[in-house]
Amino acid sequence: MRKKLVSSLLVTALALTTLTGCGTKTATDYQKIMASAVSGEITVSCYDSTTYKSYLEQGAKLFEEKYPGTKVNVESVGAMPQVKTQQDGGKTLAVVTAGGNDQQAKDDYVSRVNTEIMSGGGADILALDVLPYYKYADNGQLEDLNNFIQNDPGYNKAAYTENIIAATAYKGGQYIFPMDYTFNYFAYDSSLMADFPAQDKLTYQDVIKAAKDASASTGNKIFGQSAYSVQKGTSFFEKAYALDYTTFVDISNKKVDFTGGEFAELLETVKNYADSGSINPANVIAAETSRETSLDKFAADNAEKYYAKFNSSLNLVNQFTRNLGTKTNVIRQAGSGGSSEHDEIAGLVANDQGEVDFSYTQGYGINSNSKNKRTAWEFIKFLASEEMQSSGLGSPNSIPINNQAKEKTASMLITGEVIQNRAAAMGVSDGPAGNGQEAAKELTPEQQQALANYLATLDRLTKLLNNYDLHDEKIDNMVTTEVKNFFTGEKTAAEVAKALQSKVELYLNE
Repeated sequence: MRKKLVSSLLVTALALTTLTGCGTKTATDYQKIMASAVSGEITVSCYDSTTYKSYLEQGAKLFEEKYPGTKVNVESVGAMPQVKTQQDGGKTLAVVTAGGNDQQAKDDYVSRVNTEIMSGGGADILALDVLPYYKYADNGQLEDLNNFIQNDPGYNKAAYTENIIAATAYKGGQYIFPMDYTFNYFAYDSSLMADFPAQDKLTYQDVIKAAKDASASTGNKIFGQSAYSVQKGTSFFEKAYALDYTTFVDISNKKVDFTGGEFAELLETVKNYADSGSINPANVIAAETSRETSLDKFAADNAEKYYAKFNSSLNLVNQFTRNLGTKTNVIRQAGSGGSSEHDEIAGLVANDQGEVDFSYTQGYGINSNSKNKRTAWEFIKFLASEEMQSSGLGSPNSIPINNQAKEKTASMLITGEVIQNRAAAMGVSDGPAGNGQEAAKELTPEQQQALANYLATLDRLTKLLNNYDLHDEKIDNMVTTEVKNFFTGEKTAAEVAKALQSKVELYLNE
C-alpha cells in the first residue's frame, strides 16, 4: 500500500521523541544544544556540483558573515553540466545535459560516506539526494530534525510549505529538510484539442483516452516521450513506473513485488502505446556513456506538436507569461521537448488512487556523529531562509520551500533575474536574462497580473501534492538497466520482472 498524507501528519511527527546517535537523547539534551552558541566549524558534504556547489558556497559565505567565528566547509563531488547554446528566433536556446552522472563515481561517493559514518565520523551535514538515508535513519546515524524543530524558538513552520516537509517524514521521524520541491502536471495543446476535459488531477490513461481518436486522425502522437530511453528521467516508462512506485518497491517495509503481474503489465502497456503510435518508440541504441546532444535535434523536437506532455512545475510560469511580449526563458532538460506555444494546463499528474507525487532536488540531514549540531542546524535553516532561497542559485528545476522566497523567485523568473543568476553559475553568458538582454528589475502591470495568476495556481496545485516516495538510486538504476532488456527484445516482461524481484530483494536485505 502506498502511504497517504493526512493533515495531521506533521503534528504527529512533531509529537514524537526520536532516539538518535549513540544512546538516547532527551528533550533536555536538545534544549541544551539549542541554548548553546552558534560557533565553530562544520562541513557539508554533497554529490553533484550541478545542483549544490554555487548555492552552498554562497550560503557558507553569507552564514560566516552573519555568525562571526563560524566556518563552513563545502565538500562537493561531481562534474559540472555540459551546456550548449544557439540562437533561435532571437532567443538563446540552451541545452543542458546532466553532469555528475558517472554511476561509478556516485557509488564510490556513497561508499565513502557509509564508511565515514560507520567509523564515527563524516560531515556534519549531508546532502541526501543520492544517499540511502533511510539506512542511516534506521541505524540511528541521522538526527531526527523534529528534536531541533521542537526545541528551537526561532523556528517558524509557517515560513515553509508544510505539506511538503511533512510528506518527507520517514517512520515518524523528520530526517531530511527539503530545500525545494518539484512536481509534474499535464499540459495539452489547445490548437489540437480545444475541448480537453481539464481537471485538478488526471492519470496518463485519462489523457490517452481523451486524445486517442484525435491522434489517430491527425497522426500527431499523444505524448512526445520515448517508451524507454537511455537518457535517464525522460522516458514514458519511468514516468508511469514512478506513479505506482511503492506497488513494486516499499523501502520502508523492505517489501518488493515485481512478480505479482502489475509490473509486467506496465511494460506491455507502454510497449503497446509505442506500437500504436501514441508515444515515440523506445530509444535503446544511443551510447549510454554519451553526453552529446544535437542542438538541431533539440530545436526540431521543440517544434513538434503533441497532444499532451508531462510538464515540470518549472514550466508552469510560462503558462502566464507567454503572451506578454516578453520571453521568460527556461533552461530545459534535453529530452523534454514539444511545442509549448498553445499549451494549457490539463491537471496534475496522478495515479489511479488520486496520489500526486512530488520530489525534491536539495535536501539536507544532520549526521548523528556531528560534534557541532547547533551550528549544523542553524546552517540548514539559513539555507532555507528567504535570503538564500530568493538568490536564484538554487535548483533550476524546483520551487523554493520558503514561502516568501517562492513569491520573490517567481517575480525574478518573470523579469529574467533567476535565469541570469542560474545561467551565470552554469557558464551560460548570453546576456543576464538568457536572451541577450538585461534583466528587468520592475514588473509591468501586465507582469504583475501574470505573477498573481501564477502564484494563485501554484498555491492551489501545491496544496494537492500529497505523496513522496522514498527512492534508492541503486534500485532505480537496477530497474532502468534491466528494463532495457525488454525493450530490446532480449527478455520478456515476465523475465525482467523475475530478475528485478531477485536483485532488489537481495539488495534491500543486505
